[in-house]
Amino acid sequence: MITAAIITFIAAVLFIAVVAISGRRDHTRREVRTAFGPEYDRVRSEYGGTRAADRELARRNQMHSRMRLEPISANDRDLYISSWERLRGGFPEDPAFALAGVEQLLGRLLEARGYPVDDRGEQLAMLSVEHGGVLAGYRQALWVSERMRADPASMPVEVKREALMQYQILFDDLLTTRGAVVPRGRRQSEATP
Repeated sequence: MITAAIITFIAAVLFIAVVAISGRRDHTRREVRTAFGPEYDRVRSEYGGTRAADRELARRNQMHSRMRLEPISANDRDLYISSWERLRGGFPEDPAFALAGVEQLLGRLLEARGYPVDDRGEQLAMLSVEHGGVLAGYRQALWVSERMRADPASMPVEVKREALMQYQILFDDLLTTRGAVVPRGRRQSEATP
């Protein structure tokens, strides 16, 4: 009788442990999926399923945590913004030039922050960790820019304007992410741990 009670108790404890571990795993997966936003569905489709997507997103989180993202100074932020405004202002006269310019400016900002610049795929993967919600638009803008380099007349002005807006969304997101800019009056060395 006592043996049956002990076995029942051990089985109950094991059952509760399995349920708790499973619940924690499900909660973690939901958090990851929420954090990556629409990028999660794209990764799931690209990698062929939920488990593979979860592994890839875990890899991205791990790699991103190893990166040393650098803040930019408030003065550099102001220079990026004024450059952006100048390029955007030239859009009506020469959309192809403006798009090429903002793409290059974004590239310089990404490099200054510490994102990979030599491997576009890895750059997009690392961006997805903190900017997953805006990445689909950025991918679309990159596609438009690539098509325009091949044939500038192939894209209607409205598509070019949408690409410019998608670039702007990522640009703004990069400059407003916590820790992206060193506040005025602080030295850069004070802002980095």
